[in-house]
This record gives sequence, C-alpha cells and structure tokens, in this order.
Amino acid sequence: MTRAISAIFELLFSPACAGCQTHDDITDGFCPECSRAMLAMVSRPACPRCGSILPPSLPQAREDCPGCPSVMPRFERVIRVGPYAGPLKAAIRNAKYYGTTSTLLSGLLSQAIAAQVRADEFDLILPVPMFWLRRLMRGQNFPVAVAAHVSRKLGWPVGHELMRVRNTPPQVHLSATRRQANVRGAFAVRDKKSLQAARVLLIDDVVTTGATANEAARVLLAAGAAHVSLAVIAKAEPPKAYEHKDES
Repeated sequence: MTRAISAIFELLFSPACAGCQTHDDITDGFCPECSRAMLAMVSRPACPRCGSILPPSLPQAREDCPGCPSVMPRFERVIRVGPYAGPLKAAIRNAKYYGTTSTLLSGLLSQAIAAQVRADEFDLILPVPMFWLRRLMRGQNFPVAVAAHVSRKLGWPVGHELMRVRNTPPQVHLSATRRQANVRGAFAVRDKKSLQAARVLLIDDVVTTGATANEAARVLLAAGAAHVSLAVIAKAEPPKAYEHKDES
C-alpha cells in the first residue's frame, strides 16, 4: 500500500515537461523531444528589429527583413527567446492560464536578454500592464512575474510607471490595423519624473504585430523616456515567415 501511494505521489508531483506535460526524462524543464524542438527553434536567426525569423539566405541585419512592418514601431528592437510555436507556445499557455512553467520561461528570457545586451544598457524594466479586471479574472499578471525575475537576475529595477487605463478586447483575432486602433489610449503614465531620459526595457509574454508594445512605447516616449526596447518570450510568426516580400 505504501509503495502504491508513493508511486501515485511521484506521478502527481514529479516535474512534467513544460512543452508536452509528460513526466519522462525531464532536463531543464523539457523532455528530450521538446528540448530538440526548442533548440531547433531558438537557433534560427532572428531580426533584431522586429523579432521575426529570418530566411536562411538573409544575414542577421535589419535590412530586407520580411517580417518588419512598413511603418516601424516606436520601440527600437525586440529581444526574444524564440518563435511562438511548438513546446515554447505550450509552455507560455501553461504559464498564462494555469500558473505553471513561469519560472522556467522567465529564466529563459533572462538568459536571452543577458546574451544580447550590455549590463548598463537599461535603467528601468516595465512590464506591459494588464487591466485590473482581466488580471482579477486570470488570477495573475504574467509579464509582472517575468519582469520581477529578470530584475533579480540582471539587476535593473522594475518600475510601476506604466498603467493600463482602458480594458481592451483581446487582440488575437484582430487584423494589424484593428489591433492598433484597439490599444490606442489604453496606457497612461503615473509619474513622469522617473522616466526622464530613462532607457526602458518593456517586458511582455508574446508579440505578434507589436501594436500593444508600440502604444506603450509611444506613451513612455511622450512622458520623457529616452528610448524603449521590447523583451518577450516569443514572437508570433506570420504564416510565410521564410518568404521575401517580393515573392508571391
């Protein structure tokens, strides 16, 4: 009986793969199959300006990126772990809706930021805020938890200057144009004094078109920030991420 109880306890509470939720041979949060998929995703070169996967023939530079919008956003660059797909997508959804894997994902983002920026590059970390009603319904604000972890690892303070003043509908089914209109006026700044000439790192979980981060950056720059960059766990890729703009 004791052995059976121990087996049940081990099954229920042993670490599960962040990607597929199996309990088999977990190393650094993922099973071997999901680890291989993660490695394949994060090793693809990405545009430092928009975060999109670059075609194999295109060097890692800002010019000619097929994912960059025709009108560039107000944030200067995107730092991300990988594309919003496979085990990374599953881990993000588990963190956002079930409260699991958040520490693992925060650690991955901290590593990505540390590998791409200087230790003195930013003055302030600001999580993209969630409207209070949605935060109450979800029970957590995932970007806030990620920002706190990044702050502990990299030493930049977390600010609370940015607030969400309008409850906007979810962006997921909206076009790029409607996304921009949806978040217009959604953010405000509590205190402009601490933002004067500040170099800000915005933290969010996923970026798609960049409309939300662009609106947040607009408000921060208008309040006096020197420049704004964006760090996310994943970038949602367009369906034809490997095609050039001039291809049909």
